[in-house]
Amino acid sequence: MQSDLPQSQPPVSDETYLKIWEVEQAHANMRWTVITFFMSVSFAIFGFSFQEKLPLLEALTLRLAGLLVYWFAFMLLLHFYRFTRFLRSYLFTMENAQQTSLDLQSKAIEAHIAEKPFSTTRLILGLGVIYTLGVFLLLRLGL
Repeated sequence: MQSDLPQSQPPVSDETYLKIWEVEQAHANMRWTVITFFMSVSFAIFGFSFQEKLPLLEALTLRLAGLLVYWFAFMLLLHFYRFTRFLRSYLFTMENAQQTSLDLQSKAIEAHIAEKPFSTTRLILGLGVIYTLGVFLLLRLGL
């Protein structure tokens, strides 16, 4: 008898969808604020290491510290991005299950695929590799 009952669709909840979307947007904003802060600190430390009055060992220590801060920022980016991906996939699941009449995440995915040849994470990773190579090149040259 139970199988004869029609399966009910989950209720449409645009309000819940928008709340989750707002949380995702706030989280992304916080993520970029934190990452930008640490990357700025990294480059400031690196720039400070070029003062002429600093001995070579101290300059090297500062450059390595700046590099460490940069990679810490990158690890934070990856950590925060996992939660962002979770929220975005949840929104996408709500859209596919027709639990909402909105389709913000689907349209965002389409736009990113059409316009984005590579990801921001890969750009920051590439910059980090160049930054690391630069620090080690300066070390090798004794500057």
